[in-house]
Amino acid sequence: MTDRSAVFTIRGYFYQFDRSVLSILDLAEDQESVSVECIEDIDVHTATDTTAVQCKYYEKTEYNHSVIKPAISYMLSHFKEGLTDGQPSIKYKLSGYFESGQEKLILPLGIEFLKEHFLTKTTKGVTVRQHEELKVSDLELTNFLEALSIELHAARFEDQFESIIGALAKQFDCSLFAAEFFYYNNALRVIKELSIQNDEALRVITRGEFLKRIETSSILFEEWFVAKRGKAKHFQRLRNEFFINGLNVSSAERLFIIHVSKDSYQRGDVKDLLKTISRKYSKLSKREARPFSPYTLLCGIDDKEISALKQELHNEGFRFLDGYDFKDAAFDGNSISRTASFENGPELRIFSCLAEAQQTFQSFQRSREIYEFYGTRPVSGFGDDAIKHTKFQIPDHKEIKNII
Repeated sequence: MTDRSAVFTIRGYFYQFDRSVLSILDLAEDQESVSVECIEDIDVHTATDTTAVQCKYYEKTEYNHSVIKPAISYMLSHFKEGLTDGQPSIKYKLSGYFESGQEKLILPLGIEFLKEHFLTKTTKGVTVRQHEELKVSDLELTNFLEALSIELHAARFEDQFESIIGALAKQFDCSLFAAEFFYYNNALRVIKELSIQNDEALRVITRGEFLKRIETSSILFEEWFVAKRGKAKHFQRLRNEFFINGLNVSSAERLFIIHVSKDSYQRGDVKDLLKTISRKYSKLSKREARPFSPYTLLCGIDDKEISALKQELHNEGFRFLDGYDFKDAAFDGNSISRTASFENGPELRIFSCLAEAQQTFQSFQRSREIYEFYGTRPVSGFGDDAIKHTKFQIPDHKEIKNII
């Protein structure tokens, strides 16, 4: 497979995932549901009927009857099986996007056209007629055509995506950025989780349950979501939304919580990250009316290593506070939060544990912002809704520098 064809194939997968999300959002009632990868790619269950939907996305392909022939053949087999077993009738929909050629298919389909172009196959001189093999009568074919709808002008990849983001923004009354990075991001995760369940009963979700599962306060690192745009562009969007101001930030109490990846931990990398945070989020010049510097909390590092890291920072002349004014002293929130200055710093304030950070930030009566970068699970809350706590799932702490 060439790189170009691989890209189109991946977009086809995303198109189907997106169509699943949009199908759920388009349901009229929270009790209505969608099944993923059951009868078809998507089965839509409303109060009145069930529609099995197959999605086709051929961005660079001209339409020909042969492209959709297998799908219609399968739908007829399922239709006949349902008649034989006495199952309730359902509807079928084939929805496709093609670059061109849609005019070749004249709708609505007639029985003879259906037989000739979609149900008949000739291989090495041997002709097989599916409708005859299945013993489907013309009356049954008529009923099948009444249950079947074909859409060859489905939405473009980008247009469908924009529809989803718009629907999510309306549903959650949020910005387009939040709709994409919080809710759509999580929606892909939910659809992926459904699609890999072995039991078909576990691949069904109601609109109400779906909305509950995608509502999150964290920006998750969903691999499919990141892959869709590319990691570099993903980080760029996060940086533009939350950290574009850099040194132009206003005075506020800012805490950066860093969950360190134990498997890839290197002291030098973490020191470099701390210095980057200090450089970008401190203002200690003589001209600054209200000098300030940020706070950090490192999670996933034991006390011995934190002490060694602090010692190296001290040896390098890096000015920081940690709330301990002398050996064996108790933590002092007033010490770590003392007013910054050009002469004395600090360039950074380093908490040793979550309890210290919670105690200190709960005591502040001014603007507070927390930016947390975690691998699998964020820390517990700070118990104050006035604190802006933004969470980013970043499995490798080394990537944080690409965001802040």
